[in-house]
Amino acid sequence: MGLMAKKDTYLALLRRGIDDTTAMHLADAGLKIGDLKKIDKSQLVDNYALKPDIAEGVLTIIKAGPQSHGKERYLAKVLAPERKKTSKIEEQKFRREQKDILADLAEQKDRLKLAKVDAFRNQKLVMNRLGKTVELIVKLENNLYDESKDDQKSKIRDQLETRGLEAARDHELLELVGTPQDIVDFRRLMVPKLVLHACPECGDELDPRSCRNPDDVDNWSFICWDCETPFTAALGDVVDGVFENGSRIVIDENKPPRESVPAKPASKDFTTVSQLIIKDMEKTGATADQMAAATEASSLAGGLMSINDWIDQTLAAKGYIQAQEDREDFILRTGAGATKFNKWMKKAGLYFNKQTGRWTRYEDR
Repeated sequence: MGLMAKKDTYLALLRRGIDDTTAMHLADAGLKIGDLKKIDKSQLVDNYALKPDIAEGVLTIIKAGPQSHGKERYLAKVLAPERKKTSKIEEQKFRREQKDILADLAEQKDRLKLAKVDAFRNQKLVMNRLGKTVELIVKLENNLYDESKDDQKSKIRDQLETRGLEAARDHELLELVGTPQDIVDFRRLMVPKLVLHACPECGDELDPRSCRNPDDVDNWSFICWDCETPFTAALGDVVDGVFENGSRIVIDENKPPRESVPAKPASKDFTTVSQLIIKDMEKTGATADQMAAATEASSLAGGLMSINDWIDQTLAAKGYIQAQEDREDFILRTGAGATKFNKWMKKAGLYFNKQTGRWTRYEDR
């Protein structure tokens, strides 16, 4: 009977969540569940050699009665470390520091955004100016090879030279690959060929603006006026086939993303906030100070001189200004058009000597 009682006590203690060693020790000591309910912590420590925290955990489990998750509560009671009391002053200090860090990060993001916008705006201005210059060079080259304008070739070559300098300046500012002449050749020679259609019957090149089929207005079909053969463009046939067969891509808005989305961090301590800041700065690639300094030092934003400063500097160095010598430097440094060179000299109040072709100040004539 003694063995059966020990076994019953041992199993009862295990069901309540007490570990094997403690349950076996109490069962071997002859204690029953009823006895454990009557004794206190000091008796378990003094008479049965249990540690104080284990004795307290055993009594708590026994007094609570048989419940689910008893083992988890026992282990949490015995093994869990004591929670440190957080100071309100330290907590408030941490929150203030966290708020300051997040505010600095938001301010740096705004500054970086403004610096990028300024850099893009300056680059866009130069790009638009280069596009207009390229269009003008294309028109000048077309006139240069036009037989009806042979008497104007000398003037056209001079204009091509000045516009070429302007295009080279903008091309260098944008740090593009190749030369401005490559852009001009593509625009003048390749683009017209790309928009022409060849007749499948006679092979004649047709301009799509003048070879529309009047009998088939609803569709994009063409007609060759030489052999009167109607045809459609190959690209148009491909597009029509895609629309008719229904093989277009369908986007499902309710479909989850392919890659797993990481969950937000549970707590934002100093380490977590620092990691977020470091990742965000690595994503931007540069600090706001570096971006702003690069924008200020960029030749797109502040590299051009004013015309009056250039005139004063050139006159101080040479004492005169001459179009043949100084026009290229005038274009590159001021960004003004070469055809307005004489106008700017007159506007600055300079005196032109027709014999020498030099501009000087009126008192130095």
